[in-house]
Amino acid sequence: MSVSRHAFAVLFLISIEAAEDFYPPTRVCTNARCPHQLVTGSPRHLQAPERHPAVLYTLAHGAFNVYTTSLRCLACGSRYYLNYCRRDDAAQKTWRVYYSGLPTIVQSESHFLFDMKLCELFRAQTVHSHASFTAIARIYNAALASSSSRNPTNVQVSPLRMEHIVDLFNLVSLLKHHHEQQSCLHLPEAARTQVERLAPAMEERNHFIYRNNQEQWFHACDICRKMFAREGRDYMLSAAVTDGVSVRRFCCAVHNCPQPLPTYRSRFCPEHAAMESVCAVKDCSRSVRSGKQTCDAPQHAELEENYHTTGQSFALLRRRLLQTQNYHRGHAHFGRRRTHNEQLVVRPCGIILARGTFYGAESLSGVADFLIRVFPWRNSLPNVIFYDNNCQLHRYMAERPTLKRHFEGTALVVDVFHFKCKHSEADVYCSTHCNAMAYPQLYDAATQTWTFNSSACEQTNAWLNKYRGIVRAMLPVQYEFFLDEVIKERNRFLVSELENNNHRPHTIPASALVD
Repeated sequence: MSVSRHAFAVLFLISIEAAEDFYPPTRVCTNARCPHQLVTGSPRHLQAPERHPAVLYTLAHGAFNVYTTSLRCLACGSRYYLNYCRRDDAAQKTWRVYYSGLPTIVQSESHFLFDMKLCELFRAQTVHSHASFTAIARIYNAALASSSSRNPTNVQVSPLRMEHIVDLFNLVSLLKHHHEQQSCLHLPEAARTQVERLAPAMEERNHFIYRNNQEQWFHACDICRKMFAREGRDYMLSAAVTDGVSVRRFCCAVHNCPQPLPTYRSRFCPEHAAMESVCAVKDCSRSVRSGKQTCDAPQHAELEENYHTTGQSFALLRRRLLQTQNYHRGHAHFGRRRTHNEQLVVRPCGIILARGTFYGAESLSGVADFLIRVFPWRNSLPNVIFYDNNCQLHRYMAERPTLKRHFEGTALVVDVFHFKCKHSEADVYCSTHCNAMAYPQLYDAATQTWTFNSSACEQTNAWLNKYRGIVRAMLPVQYEFFLDEVIKERNRFLVSELENNNHRPHTIPASALVD
């Protein structure tokens, strides 16, 4: 009996000693400003190792304990870790400077390492099955974490939590973005949480997407571009579809204010923070009572009381009684306001070119401004834009010379479904300018099929709409970042599908799209 216990103890020690140990990818300092490099012209060897326990989460072997070792340059003080180097800039601010290229092991936090193959699985679950971050963590813990033969049975491994998956998704997305842009990711060392550390880089990436649209903005294929022969000449016809989808997030309670909220529970942005002390009832500017959202007017106080008791049987019966007595109920906004919708521009093949957030309404001016941002040059405009409210948009643009001139080479057509179901036959203007049958190239009489899939945006909306429950509570930076990332990944998947189906996807040279 004592022999078997001794044998187990030996095996246990061997297992611990055999655990993988991860080192930085360099053994010399790579800091160009290192004093040793400046004086001698050669890099200094790294020393002062520090070893810490960590957990490696993998796809093939589950989760098991490992060690990470960091090394330090004694000349400049830079410390090198598995994925990044921690060093000071000229202003003595400390940064995490990530190495170029994509790592095979991602160190999302000090004690959490992830196999890149597992990261790709998590991203695929998010994009293709709309799995929430909580669900992804639970699936891994239940199905994959305990499959490792490298971990002793009595050694506890930290289970994954939702916040681990969120941070991992954001970090891997940033690493991929900087790898594609041939730059290095810089994150501030001084941060209370990983969320706070990643936020500036995420916001910078959001601005990049806003300025440049999605990477597939230059996309073309046999489905979204058609060739025609007429009078001995070849003609090309391209199309895009725009529509709104009711994916929303919390925003400032002031109508149409785009400024971000400082916290998840805030009602107003910092610019409108003083509105917290103003009565929530519309057109009332009196100060609120202490701890309340309405003033001391009895009717306004009653509105707030009814709001907080909504769902109780007494409140329900009382409201119905007041409705039968033609009671005039004042308008008030007590809860947090949400954005109105996300506006998409989609090619008939399903590729998403751009996304924009509409705050107050899907207004004609908002749609027009959005389309100009997406297609800033007339050469970049498609020949046809499908939109369910194009008849009103056409009227709006016709009255504004600048817009009319910009879109004069583009047909604004109502998509077939909405034209049949939502537009009146008596609307002569719509039938004249926005009827797809008014454009012979949009319908093939021989095959009795439409040239383009004008419902592509509706179908894409159905995909994006499944993220409503995931993004509804996100703050603006995370919300924008997440949507842009899943759209980018979906676009890449669709391009590969188009290639497999011989639809010849390709990118249009930028010079061909600029006026």
